[in-house]
Parts: sequence; C-alpha cells; structure tokens
Amino acid sequence: MHRTIRRTWASGALLAAITMLAACGTTDPATTETTSTPAAEQSAGPVTFTDGRGEQVTLPDGPATKVVVLEWSQAESVIALGVDPIGLADVAGYTSWVGNVAPFTTEPTDVGVRREPSVETIATLEPDLILGSVGSIPDSAMEQMERIAPIALMNGADGNDPLGLIRSEFTTIATALGKETQAEEVLATYDTTITENAQKLADAGLEGTPVVLTSPYADGANVTIRMHGPRTAVQAVAEDMGLTAAWEDAGDEQFGLSNIDLEGLTELPDDTRFLYWGNDDSEDIKSLEESSLWTELPFVKDDHVYRGAVGIWAYGGPASMTAWSNDLTEQLTSN
Repeated sequence: MHRTIRRTWASGALLAAITMLAACGTTDPATTETTSTPAAEQSAGPVTFTDGRGEQVTLPDGPATKVVVLEWSQAESVIALGVDPIGLADVAGYTSWVGNVAPFTTEPTDVGVRREPSVETIATLEPDLILGSVGSIPDSAMEQMERIAPIALMNGADGNDPLGLIRSEFTTIATALGKETQAEEVLATYDTTITENAQKLADAGLEGTPVVLTSPYADGANVTIRMHGPRTAVQAVAEDMGLTAAWEDAGDEQFGLSNIDLEGLTELPDDTRFLYWGNDDSEDIKSLEESSLWTELPFVKDDHVYRGAVGIWAYGGPASMTAWSNDLTEQLTSN
C-alpha cells in the first residue's frame, strides 16, 4: 500500500559542499595527480550563517571543530553530524535522556547546568563556536561569552511548524560545522524511516489510531501530566505515519505542550494508545497506577499503555525523531 505523507522532510536543497581539487606534479617523469579534499578541510575562508535570533554569525577560520553546546537538542544534532562536542551542559542528563539516540564517542567536559553555564569552564576549552538555544546564556553572561567565541542560538521549537523548524535548524548547524553532506544523509534516513513505518502501521490495521506521548510528574499526592499535543514534534511524527492525535489541545505557543491532572485523562478516546515518557531515572507512572480512576480508563483496561521514548529526546532533532518513529511503531505493532 502506498501512502501520501502529509508533512515531508524529503531532501530539499541543502547547501552543496564546496569541492576543491589539488594538483601536484613531478618533473621526471612529468605526471599530474589529482586528489579531493574533505569539505571541512576545503573551506579556508570564513563561514557565515543566520541563527535562531536572526543574528548573523561568522566563523572566521572556517567550519567549527571545537564546539561547546549548551542544550541537549543542539548537542544531539552536533553528534549526529559526526562532531564530538568538547563541552556540554549537564553531561549526565544528556546521557540519561538523549544518549540512546546520539551517544558520545568521547565524553565532553561538563560546563555546568543548562541555562546557567560556567563562563570560566567554557573559556578554558577555547572553543571556536558556542552553540545553544535562545535563553541558554543569561543576559548577564552574554558579553563575557562573546569574548570567548562566536555564539549561535537556535529557537529549539515552533508549535506552528515543529518538523520544519527541526529541519531548518539542523541544516544551519550542519553549515556551521561544514557537514552539509552528512545532514542530507541524516534527513534522508528520517524520510525513509517515516515511509517504512507508516506502511508497517497500515499493515497492522492501525492507521488512524489515536496516540499521545505523556510525561507524568508526582509531587506528593498531586500528579501533573504533561501532554504532547498536535503541535509538538513527536505528535507531528506520529501523524506523518498515519496516526491521529488523542489529545487535541493546542498547548503552549513554542512547544505545543499542556498540563492536566489525572481527571483530564478521561477526555481521551477509548481506543487511545497511551505512551508515557520514561527513562532509568523516572518512576512517576507509579503515581498513576495507584489511582482507582486510572484503572478504570478504557485504554488502561485494554492494556494500551506503553513506556516509550526511553533515551529519546522528545524535543530533539532528526535523529531523535527517527528513533521515536521506530520506537512508536515497535510499541504499537508488537502488542
């Protein structure tokens, strides 16, 4: 069965890598040998791009190779493009929440907590690019950071076009690193994964099934459930595979998230596939399971509750969205 994907990440016109040929010869006998040079090594001149703030960022010595990253989403993209960050905010947290998708090959220096990075630690690393999202650097530290290295800050999310923003910001990061060819490959893998998984779900008779990814939080006796609605990236991926949104609230402007209590789950369709986001450090689902209301929900009775997206960052880049597509498909088709 062939389906039409409503949103597409099909490879667009990414910036082509510059190709240079170096010739070298000898005088006896007269010969000429031509060799190609990797794109990252070819760019002797500055690299200029526009970040999420609309600011023009110039890397005077060419593509960045020594990158400090202040947010997990951008760190995932850097690693997926084959570059090891020399510094990262909250290394342990990244390992727990994102590490299954884009694991370190060499562990970066921890530069502090997200949104409160250590200026002193970053300065000792002598990066050629500091990469994060808007708000990653406190206003009071911005001037000091700008003295260390060029800064590129991305938006991180857009509820109006979640997958479009992921693609464009991933492409921007690839430009900064001189990894345009690798970016094409990552996006092509995503496109193929969506198409193949849509077919698997259709073959299993699941096309049109309502799904939702949730994140329960317990504070004593009180339980708050974060709902990933139709304007989130993870739900956009699900819909591109032919599934539908069990939770239809638009959520906040940037991420498309909304928060409800346990009673709010009664608004979900009876045939909902309910996924709760977990990792090795999260056991808050127990606070739901202890409630009598929870056990009476139709999708709970039907055993349509799944622990999903473990080690996959729901606010990440194309590598996380590819992994989420695979995880969601596996969860729904194996039960």
